[in-house]
Amino acid sequence: MQVEQQTLVTQEHPFKVTAYWLDQVSDFGETVDYPVIIICPGGGFTYHSGREEAPIAMRFVAEGMHAVVLNYQLETATSKVYPWALQQLGQTIDWVTKQASAHHIDPDRIILAGFSAGGHVVADYNGIATDPALRAKYQLNQFVGQHAAVILGYPVIDLDAGFPTTVAERDKITTDPTLFAAQKLLNAQSKPAFVWQTVTDELVPPINTMMYVQTLMQLGLETEYHLFGSGIHGLALANHVTKKPHKTKYLNDQAAHWLPLAVRWLQLQGYLHDEN
Repeated sequence: MQVEQQTLVTQEHPFKVTAYWLDQVSDFGETVDYPVIIICPGGGFTYHSGREEAPIAMRFVAEGMHAVVLNYQLETATSKVYPWALQQLGQTIDWVTKQASAHHIDPDRIILAGFSAGGHVVADYNGIATDPALRAKYQLNQFVGQHAAVILGYPVIDLDAGFPTTVAERDKITTDPTLFAAQKLLNAQSKPAFVWQTVTDELVPPINTMMYVQTLMQLGLETEYHLFGSGIHGLALANHVTKKPHKTKYLNDQAAHWLPLAVRWLQLQGYLHDEN
């Protein structure tokens, strides 16, 4: 495996990506083009959670996928999250697509994964990038490549549905009402989604995922939804790998099933090799 770190720039807004490129297996006897997952970690739009970066990337690498971690625009004293985060995700897809030959990437199997705040970035993108008018409005037409599906873990979906808790906090993220509610951006061309959350999420109310999945179903889009009965927000892998030291609340043996379930969903959708 090769690890590559790059700083990309979108309209004078630099951002970092870390790529984990799979090597070719010499005794396969032929080259293989692998799918790639682009991961947007959570962190409340104020930081990027390391628990949702390399640990999750490595699990997907082990399943036969390249992985790229995107450190998208955060809220700062001088900048909001949007629209820059959308353009940074678009440019990351562009960057990955243009390296398809060099790293043996299948550009038709680009999967986006978002957790918590990063889930809002991915969920918004799944609506905007698949709507020609909105794609042009948010200047995504300058980028090549498109995603095939999304994976959302305890995502923020609607900025007025429990997180953030005040209008002032919401306005630090964006003052553009078009971008508040990701479920309202979905359209018939949006991509399939695997979504999971817990009933007892204390930070992002489960109504967020419910609204998104309901809209997916109304549009006839492929979806799989898992609402686990218990668990805190920000479980990541929900196992010992991403448990904070001395904090057993980050362990949840039921919610930890989300990753093999997501892998199987990707296989059933045709985005990942199926051994059966």
